[in-house]
Amino acid sequence: MNQLFAVITGGALGCVIRWQLGARLNALFPDLPPGTLLVNLLGGFIIGAALAYFLRHPGLDPAWRLLITTGLCGGMTTFSTFSTEVFALLQSGSYAWAAASVLIHVLGSLAMTAAGFYIMTLCG
Repeated sequence: MNQLFAVITGGALGCVIRWQLGARLNALFPDLPPGTLLVNLLGGFIIGAALAYFLRHPGLDPAWRLLITTGLCGGMTTFSTFSTEVFALLQSGSYAWAAASVLIHVLGSLAMTAAGFYIMTLCG
């Protein structure tokens, strides 16, 4: 598989997933937009699972790694949107929500990465 095609394909899919989840969920709870949180947690889980899978399959075509990690997860997860949402909370004086958002996104993503890695290791 062509590496450029893999990144483009994964990125396009990831962007559509992010857009759809944000459009459908973020208005439900604007102080901690669930669509943004969900894509970041899901991305963490997918990265963790992918890392475990790639360790077990070192001969896998590098294009597959690029499709999943750089493409799909890079296109789906969103540090810039997360940063914008936290900044808006800070500007509006919602300091507790801003702090909660940072903690939930960062710690949640790390926990989901570990969970994905652990689950994929158990399946292996």
